[in-house]
Amino acid sequence: MSRVVTLAALAAVGAPWAASTGATAAPVSQHEVLDLDEAAALLRVNPATVRAMAETQRLPARRVGDAWRFSRAAVLDWLKGEQAAGIPGAAPAAGAMSPGLLSSRELSATNARGAMPEVLPRLAQLDAAAKPAPSGPQAPPPTVGERPTIRSAEEIALRDQRVLLRARAATLDVGVSYSHSEQTLFPVVREEQRTVGASATVRYGLREDLQLTLRVPGVWRRTATYADATITGTTAPRITHDNYVADAAVSLLGVAMREAAGRPNVIWSLDGVVPTGAGDRGVGTGTVIAKSFDPAVIFAGFSYLHGLSVEPGDSRRSLAKHNLGASLGYTYALNDSLALSSLFVATYRTSRSADGTSIPPSRERYQLQLGMTWMLAPGLFMEPAVAMRIGGPNPDLTFSLNVPYSF
Repeated sequence: MSRVVTLAALAAVGAPWAASTGATAAPVSQHEVLDLDEAAALLRVNPATVRAMAETQRLPARRVGDAWRFSRAAVLDWLKGEQAAGIPGAAPAAGAMSPGLLSSRELSATNARGAMPEVLPRLAQLDAAAKPAPSGPQAPPPTVGERPTIRSAEEIALRDQRVLLRARAATLDVGVSYSHSEQTLFPVVREEQRTVGASATVRYGLREDLQLTLRVPGVWRRTATYADATITGTTAPRITHDNYVADAAVSLLGVAMREAAGRPNVIWSLDGVVPTGAGDRGVGTGTVIAKSFDPAVIFAGFSYLHGLSVEPGDSRRSLAKHNLGASLGYTYALNDSLALSSLFVATYRTSRSADGTSIPPSRERYQLQLGMTWMLAPGLFMEPAVAMRIGGPNPDLTFSLNVPYSF
């Protein structure tokens, strides 16, 4: 009777093949969950290669703390290119060999000559025979471990902080906001401002790890000034309106260091303000550091912008000679479609008096922003947020809604 062996017998085949070629193989763990070295031994590659593939989502893996863990079955399925398909309960035809089996003659020839390459065509033929014939038009099964083409809500929430666009990828962000602020100028004078803002932001991946960002805002502002009736003779406020296109902001962002075990992700930026509206001009730089603690990402940033053209007397121009900013926040991914975020922002501006004699505006400002990123459809997201001023006697509250679209 002709003996047959399953594909599991290839372990016996590998010994003479390794001896004939002089290759040595590290012992492969049979555990269902593998660490980095065990996954590298299973794939017979350097651990650094496996780590790089896991970090770029080209290999199925999970980060547990600062360590990578791999499912043995998922890695093997990824290596095949698709999920293995079997034919349970199907009996082989007369004289035919069961799919996935080698004949004793083929195995003996292989053991005698160590000719592993001669077995590979037969294995490919048997693997093809083991797949069921399609019953109709079907899409190919997704490949395990391939980098996803649809960005998650967490990635959108972390744009410009951790996740830059791939080469030739682009996103368009359209946002609207409403803010209410109050300020007491004198004991008998109070000012209320209601501001509606709109902005359009375009992001484009020039190449891998290099992104260009352009943002143009517009402002519609209503200011109501209330004064003591004993001074003005009336209780009616003085209303003024100011509508204008603000100056554009342009940034070039790049990856200085990719996140790995024991080190964070670092993104640098070169920033500029272009006088497309009121007339501000400035140049600066910034850095953002981010670290993942699945399912959360913590990030912190620092920026400096030098004003080349400053006009304190113009209320439409907000740029000072020296502008410093610091931020600290985190993003928590509930799933691929929903992420929550919190951001604390501190700014310091070397503000000057508008006329050289009056009291200059506040130089320090602290703000807390709470937001959410929600995926409505593949590539389409919605981001509601609320920001409130921290400290100071004057209240300031902003509601915003941003809609990013990736294409």
